[in-house]
Amino acid sequence: MSTVFSFFPATSLPVMNTHWLPRALATRWTVVAFACLLGLQLGAGSVRAQSDNSLSNAQKKKLKKELQQTYKEGAKAGNAENYEMAATRFEESIELAQKLGLDDLIGKIENNLIESLKGAGSAALKQENYTGALSHFKTLQEYTDADPTVQYNQGLALINMEDSTEAGLQSLRQAIEVGNEVGNTRVAGLATERIRDEFLARASKALQGDSPSQAQIDKALSALDQMTEYVEPNANAMFYRGTALYESGQYQQAIQAARQGLDMHQGSRSDAAKFHFVIAESQMETGNKASACETFANATYGDYEARANHYLENECDDV
Repeated sequence: MSTVFSFFPATSLPVMNTHWLPRALATRWTVVAFACLLGLQLGAGSVRAQSDNSLSNAQKKKLKKELQQTYKEGAKAGNAENYEMAATRFEESIELAQKLGLDDLIGKIENNLIESLKGAGSAALKQENYTGALSHFKTLQEYTDADPTVQYNQGLALINMEDSTEAGLQSLRQAIEVGNEVGNTRVAGLATERIRDEFLARASKALQGDSPSQAQIDKALSALDQMTEYVEPNANAMFYRGTALYESGQYQQAIQAARQGLDMHQGSRSDAAKFHFVIAESQMETGNKASACETFANATYGDYEARANHYLENECDDV
C-alpha cells in the first residue's frame, strides 16, 4: 500500500520483516487542504516575528506560491512512490516555510519528509543499495530519535556493507534500546534476532567440516562469547557452544551447554534432536554408555535420525 502524503503526523506501525522494515502509512489529506491551511497562516498577522522582516508583500506572495508548488510536487511524488523526489521537494518546502516564519507548518511538512525518507531508505534496502539506504536513514536521524525502525534499518544497511559490520551491530543495539524505551518490542525483537543471526552464522561457518581444528573451534566459541556482549544467547547459541565444546574434547561442558539449549528450546521434536545428539555423543565419550544410548533414542528424528540409529544399532545393541 502506498503512502498518501499529508501535513499531519503519520501513525506508524512497522510491518514485520526479517530483512527490512518498510515505511509507515500516513493519514490521508489532500494538497487542497494544505493550500487552504497555508492561506490561513499567511493571512494578516500570521507570519511570525522570526520571518525575514525585510521581505515585501510581493516577495512573501511569491514565496507562498513556491511553497504551495513544492509541497504539491512532493505530495505527488510521494503518492507515486518516488520517495527521493518527494524528500527533495519537502526539504525545499521546509526552507520556504522557514523564510516565511511558519513554525507550525514546518513541523507538519517534516512529518511528510520523514515518511519520504523512510520510503526511500526501505526501497534502497529492498534493492540491496545499502549505501543509498544508509544515507537516507542517517538523514532521518536529524528529524527523529525515538523511532527504533530508523536504527534497525540503518543497522541492516551497515551490516551488509564491507567493513561496517561492527557499526551495524551498534546500530541494531540502539534499535533494541530505543524500542524498549518507547514500547516497540516488535522492532527490539527483530534487532535482537538479527544480532544473534550474525554471530550464529560466524559460529556455524567456523565449525564446518567433519573435524574442525582447534583454531576453528576457538573462533566459534569467540563468536558466541561476543554475542553475549550485545544480546542474551538463545537455544541455537547453546547448541553451537555444545558442539564446539564436544569437538574440543570438553565433554561435560558440552553436555551442560546442550542441556541449557534444550531447556530454552521451544520447537519441534525433530529440531530438539540436535541437542540430544550432542549430549549422547558426549556421554558416550565419557564412558557413560547406558545413558548415551537412552539419549540417542531421543535423537532419532529429523536430520539426526540416521546418525542416532547408527549408534543404537552398532553401539547400543548390548545395553
